[in-house]
Amino acid sequence: MKIAQLGVVVMSVLLTACNTLPEGRWQESSPAEETSPITLDIKKDRIAANAGCNRLMGSVKMYGDQLVVEQLASTLMMCHGEMAEKEEALKQLLGDRPRVQMSGDQLILSTNTSSYVFQKQPNMEDGVTRFIYVAPEKTHCTGVGPMECLQIRESEDDPWTLFYGNIEGFEFKPGTAYRLRIKEFDVPNPPADASSKRWILDLVVEQEWVGNQ
Repeated sequence: MKIAQLGVVVMSVLLTACNTLPEGRWQESSPAEETSPITLDIKKDRIAANAGCNRLMGSVKMYGDQLVVEQLASTLMMCHGEMAEKEEALKQLLGDRPRVQMSGDQLILSTNTSSYVFQKQPNMEDGVTRFIYVAPEKTHCTGVGPMECLQIRESEDDPWTLFYGNIEGFEFKPGTAYRLRIKEFDVPNPPADASSKRWILDLVVEQEWVGNQ
């Protein structure tokens, strides 16, 4: 009898995990080459999603092990090429009540025709907020080898400095000047050739096409 009761308890725990809304900030683990990773922000009964162009927003809830998104709305930027195709695929995914599977910091959303793997991201509220300007052109630099670096500064009066790292979620387009709001996180035990800070894009405050300079 005790063994049977234990089996019921374990099964109940598993079902509860499958029925739980996957709150947090998620980023696609292995996006296709030359495309931005899909990001999902799920909090309480709201979801915000982005595939590199428009921001999609709607209400969200769990129905069994399915993620149900309703009243999906979108900003109205023009998307082209692979970016437009990926956004349509994201809309299709969210509209098809994908099944939810979770394992630690990994989230899998799957339908009969597609499957996406996401990795949980830090809570943006825990990061240090910084504002930076990004120059419209990268410049040659040397890290572990020859590469191209972003040029950044925190004030318009400051000289440009080289940025050797990566701003997660930011897609740089040559000829466009940016002002970004980023969140900075400490990286515990970073490799010797890596930064001790992690930067994640929080908001594109301004962007202006200035052409090649």
